[in-house]
Amino acid sequence: MMKNEDVLAMISKIFTDSADNIIHLPEEDCDVPILEEPLIGFASADDPLFDELKRNPEAIGEGFMPPREWLENARSVIVFFFPYTEDIRRRLADSETVIAESWKYGYVPGSRLAKKVAVILKEQLEAAGMAVADPLNDPRFARSSVPAVTDGEEDVHYIVSWSTRHAAFVAGLGTFGMHRHFITERGSCGSLATLITDHEFTPTKRDYTDIYEYCIHCGQCARNCPAKAIDPNGLRSLKKCSAFGGYLREKYGGGGCGRCFVGVPCEHRNPSRRTQ
Repeated sequence: MMKNEDVLAMISKIFTDSADNIIHLPEEDCDVPILEEPLIGFASADDPLFDELKRNPEAIGEGFMPPREWLENARSVIVFFFPYTEDIRRRLADSETVIAESWKYGYVPGSRLAKKVAVILKEQLEAAGMAVADPLNDPRFARSSVPAVTDGEEDVHYIVSWSTRHAAFVAGLGTFGMHRHFITERGSCGSLATLITDHEFTPTKRDYTDIYEYCIHCGQCARNCPAKAIDPNGLRSLKKCSAFGGYLREKYGGGGCGRCFVGVPCEHRNPSRRTQ
């Protein structure tokens, strides 16, 4: 019977064998790696937190589909978090331009690589006799926005039928930060992917209870944000952030910001661990 460590070995081999983890930076005329080896967490498909996410409109909304709505006989959810390499992070943090070359060329390919690993793992698990669902690549996946209020200002709330960040919380990988990103033991600067399977894996123990437990509320992400989209005493305004991202894409023909990911205590570690 397949165990947690078997899946870890499979993901590691898929990732290591991939030829997509290198990008070329034209300005420096050099190649750099994008992602590091992933962290992996497992959750029971019957974890009551999944149903709570569906019931709580302030979390995701009624559009959220728990594991058994994606896969009738679902028993486990597999979540993996790929941290961005120091090559990517340091160049973004040190860049004095609005668009950092490493982030422009590395962020999207990194996200695509994480999703590609999920696709290949799904094929391998199915070949081993499992039923597997990949919500983000399922035609039922939907995303919409509704008006909201954040820190007393007009904002938007995104309703998705599946959230990798919330699945990661249930799977013991970490908690949220005031920047709304997900903070793991290896930080927040990374990409997440998930799969749902009818095979029973051992759930990863959650060593936290609060959804913001790993965030130390230092406010550095707010100070870093060029769009002033993060309130030092609150959360990131998704409306302001999205508008600034759209401005960057239109003006520079691509790219993104990412400033709340780097130069912060949660960039590549869990800042709530005082021994780190």
